[in-house]
Amino acid sequence: MRSRQIIAGGTVVTPSEIIENGTVVIEDGKIVEVDDAPRSRGANAEWHDARGAWVLPGLVDTHSDAIELELEPRPNCTLPLSISFAELERKLAGQGITTIHHALCLLGDEGESVRSNDRVGSLIRAIRQLTRGRRLIRHYIHLRFEITNRSAVPLVEQLIEGKVIDLLSFTDHTPGQGQLRDFEVQVRLTRARDGLSDEQARQQLKARMNLPKIDPSILEDIAAKARKRGIPIASHDDDSIEKLDVAESWHASICEFPVSLPVAIEAKRRGLLVAMGAPNVLLGRSHSNNVSALEALRHGAVDILCSDYYPPSLIQSVFALFRKGFDMRQAVNLVSYHPARALGMAEAVGSISPGKVADVLIVREDEGTPVIEKVFVGGVLACQMTYQARGVLEAL
Repeated sequence: MRSRQIIAGGTVVTPSEIIENGTVVIEDGKIVEVDDAPRSRGANAEWHDARGAWVLPGLVDTHSDAIELELEPRPNCTLPLSISFAELERKLAGQGITTIHHALCLLGDEGESVRSNDRVGSLIRAIRQLTRGRRLIRHYIHLRFEITNRSAVPLVEQLIEGKVIDLLSFTDHTPGQGQLRDFEVQVRLTRARDGLSDEQARQQLKARMNLPKIDPSILEDIAAKARKRGIPIASHDDDSIEKLDVAESWHASICEFPVSLPVAIEAKRRGLLVAMGAPNVLLGRSHSNNVSALEALRHGAVDILCSDYYPPSLIQSVFALFRKGFDMRQAVNLVSYHPARALGMAEAVGSISPGKVADVLIVREDEGTPVIEKVFVGGVLACQMTYQARGVLEAL
């Protein structure tokens, strides 16, 4: 017997329209109908009442650092990946993220750091193994390759050849440029993050300023190998037109976190999909004193919002933008259709459209705050949260 579910009565947001009192019909994990025509409950369909709620596509996150914090909730306190992965997945499902790209940074730190070469390589393979089991959402790997990490070149090539990564970004966290161009801001952040004195933070940053970078021809070769395997490429923290020229030499399709408005506008003009952090939207500013995502959005220079370091920011940013007067379709596309398009997934996920995989959210608003009630992944109810009235809880 065919599985059939009907989500009825909500405000359905598609890439091109908003359907009041809309209906989404799901059969065998796929969306088969989206319209405003009433449906009878019928005996062979599972009915979901969405009256008074928004019906949105599942969120597609291109860049999430959350796995690192889940693994190491405190410095030098590392939890087993099997526990961290399962607990993070439950959180992500409850936050409406149905497709996640775990961003693992190949920084080349020494020892057992979560960003060391050996550790990142083993984490990627272990995550791949975990995704073969029973899961709530879809998991992919975004490898962030630091271009001063010369010893990691063979590992990166191996990961590309094995096609165990799904997105590759070239990063440069050398102090004095990119998002780290304000040296004094970086001293303050490093001191607070690592518990260092002012002098220790300065010495650490100055040491990193002297690290030699990988030859550009090697990076171009790595990029070519990734493209051959169908792996999208992203630049990172572009702070100049020259950096965009370099990104074009890699045939990058995504410009992540441009640090200034002129660079974001130029990246967009060149056809790159510009990604910025959803936390930037919520804070109204960049934590590194770079361009405000809101300012870039108002100039039409942003295509994608990613969760970066705070997964709840994706759904929260949609409603924050809506409250600020942005069109709901535009806000939703930033966290669903556009990221899916950037990653080559738009034919399958990223929007509520007939023929797509049924990744669907039912979201209500409580005093302007989004409250996710149901999360469907591939037509399966992966997460349901039932909020009770205060009087009911007090009676307990």
